[in-house]
This record gives sequence, C-alpha cells and structure tokens, in this order.
Amino acid sequence: MTTFNHSPNLLEQIGDVCTQVNLSYAVFAKNHQMNANELAIFYTLWTQEQATQKYIADKYHLAKQTINSLCKRLETDGFIASDVKENNKREKVISLTDKGKAFARPIIAPLLRQEGQVIDEFGIERLVFLLNEMNALQKMLAQRLEN
Repeated sequence: MTTFNHSPNLLEQIGDVCTQVNLSYAVFAKNHQMNANELAIFYTLWTQEQATQKYIADKYHLAKQTINSLCKRLETDGFIASDVKENNKREKVISLTDKGKAFARPIIAPLLRQEGQVIDEFGIERLVFLLNEMNALQKMLAQRLEN
C-alpha cells in the first residue's frame, strides 16, 4: 500500500490520489491511441447511449469548446451522430453510430471489465464507504470554499 507523505496537508494528498486515478485513465486512453478527453466521450456514450456535449463537459470538468471540437471531428469521422434537443434547439444530443460502437467496443468493454475487477478486488463495502466519505468531504469543502 502506498502512503503519501509528500505534504502535511491531507487534503492535498487526497487530491494527489485523485489526480493519479485520472492519470491511470489517461494512460489507458493513450494505450488505445486516443486522449483522455476522447475516452471520456466514448465512455459516456457507451455507458449512457446518449448525452449532450454540455453534460460531458460538466461531468469531466472540460471546456465546452474542447468537447465541441472533438465531437465535430468524431462526427465528421462517422463515430458519433448528433441531434438537436427537442426542448432546447441550441443543445445537441450525441450518440455513437454503428461505426462508433464498433470502434469503442474493444476499448470500453475491456475497460468496464477491468473496473469491475478492481471493484471486486477492492470490495464493494469498502468502495461504498470511501464514496460516502468522499461525498461528505466534498460537501464540507464546498460549504467553505464556494461561499
């Protein structure tokens, strides 16, 4: 088990661990000839079938323009399709095309299996506890930092 003693600030150490988790996904993406932002798009559309660009940008804390540019390229390449949202003509709902699903399947399906293996190995109870504690910590931080 790795311990982090680089900083006396435990919150900074938690941030470092979160950064390392994100880095693991970035390395996974690079190993599959894409960047982390592209992985975020394919992962979201694979697991949720459709989403708005705004949803993806907000979920992964990415610039809307970054997601928009990537989506334009992915649409031009035939990997995604976009439709205007019924109740908001300015917002597009995107989804994977058959070509996009064929491309994403050998990347996202193994990723989901690997995530499942990590969940099994770490333990669902420990993971639920960790998630609940992180949510409580985030709320406390938000109360103090965002007001």
